[in-house]
Amino acid sequence: MDNIKVGDMVWAKMIGFPPWPCVVVKSIPNIPKPSNDPTKKYFWVYFFGTNNYAWIPKKRISLFEENRHKFTQPHRNILFEEAVEEAENHYRLKKNNPKYKIVVQKQCNSKLFNKKTKNGNIKQKKMKTANSHMKHNILLRNVEVNTHNLMTSQLVFGVLGAGIIGREIIKNLVRSGHMVNIWNRTSSKCDIIINELGKQYKKTVRSYFSPRSLLEKSDIVFVCLSNQEVVRNILHNSFGINDHSDSVLLNKRIILMTTVGPEASKDLNAVIEKKGGKYLEAQIQGSKTEALEGNLLILAAGDKEIFLECQSCFKSIGKTAMFLGEVGYASKLNLILQLIKGVSLAALSEALALVDRCGLSIRGFLDVFTTCPLYSPYLSSKADKIIVNDYTNVDQSLKNFQRDLKLGLELSNNATQSMFLSSIANEMFKHCKRLEYSDRDAAVVFMRNKH
Repeated sequence: MDNIKVGDMVWAKMIGFPPWPCVVVKSIPNIPKPSNDPTKKYFWVYFFGTNNYAWIPKKRISLFEENRHKFTQPHRNILFEEAVEEAENHYRLKKNNPKYKIVVQKQCNSKLFNKKTKNGNIKQKKMKTANSHMKHNILLRNVEVNTHNLMTSQLVFGVLGAGIIGREIIKNLVRSGHMVNIWNRTSSKCDIIINELGKQYKKTVRSYFSPRSLLEKSDIVFVCLSNQEVVRNILHNSFGINDHSDSVLLNKRIILMTTVGPEASKDLNAVIEKKGGKYLEAQIQGSKTEALEGNLLILAAGDKEIFLECQSCFKSIGKTAMFLGEVGYASKLNLILQLIKGVSLAALSEALALVDRCGLSIRGFLDVFTTCPLYSPYLSSKADKIIVNDYTNVDQSLKNFQRDLKLGLELSNNATQSMFLSSIANEMFKHCKRLEYSDRDAAVVFMRNKH
């Protein structure tokens, strides 16, 4: 690996992402390396497909040709496949012509980069611009998950909904340097968020009294509302879907983070595109804690241009963002994952109830559970709530979880697929709703087995 030089094609591994096809390029001035340690070797690489740049440590660099089979099987998503195809085209040209030079998009669009100061605050510094007209080219640094060193988009983002997950998304977007407009049905929640962020962000976050006024002042709007019925109401009543002469959605980009079924997502896409807007479904996997830490998993489908425009946003709120293809794919995958979580949580609650009924120590059982292959951070977090009987600190409410299970079962009905375990888990959650536990954390399903 010591003989790697500018122009060489490689695979580069960023934490939270698969090895990606790249070419080593010459870095531009004023782009600091992630570490000042002179013993650590870094390469400045250009990512095919996404047109991003990053410093990658030597230990996460692999030669392209020698590892093609290893890193391309199986294919991960459409964006990855397109990047591989682009890289392989360049490789063939280089192989046939040793003098062939790979031409990449110039660095970079933004005039600012964010640097974390000693006290943890974010300071924006000036940076030379190589190609300022390239509005949406995004510069990435080699960081782990929720990086504050990421080049921020110069677009203005709106967020509809400041609930359990939405408020943490807002905070991470603002703290990573984005301009953010916010709205919530209970406006006091917006005021609380602004106060929690502090005076240093008063110029980058602003609350609005209506979804329409937020849309008018935003380039891209994240929809983090409670359910698909609320989303429909806002689209029809505030975004002018029913008024043929209303052009408020023209050239606007809508990103749906509310959990919906695939058919509902396709309907939303159709009406938004008809009004001249663009649409991306970005379904999220994760709890309030993961949202707080910027560790959400983002499953996206729809307009790929929006996906690329929002890379800096996704990096600030999530550990991984995956583009899956056409509208509906992300919704389907998200609901299937929710079914797995529902069955797993139901099984855990039954097991803990049995442990208790047998006179065994639940804490002792969990000590064993955390050391076996069945362990997962998700189930561990739910077990922690069960053991201390704390269901008021909500990561996801039982009623919202049951709603997701219902949508997942509707998906299975449309696919004529039997879902015996998922159906039973759904009945357990429904029973807990009858016990008036709807607004408690989903871990409260344990009470169905306990009593």
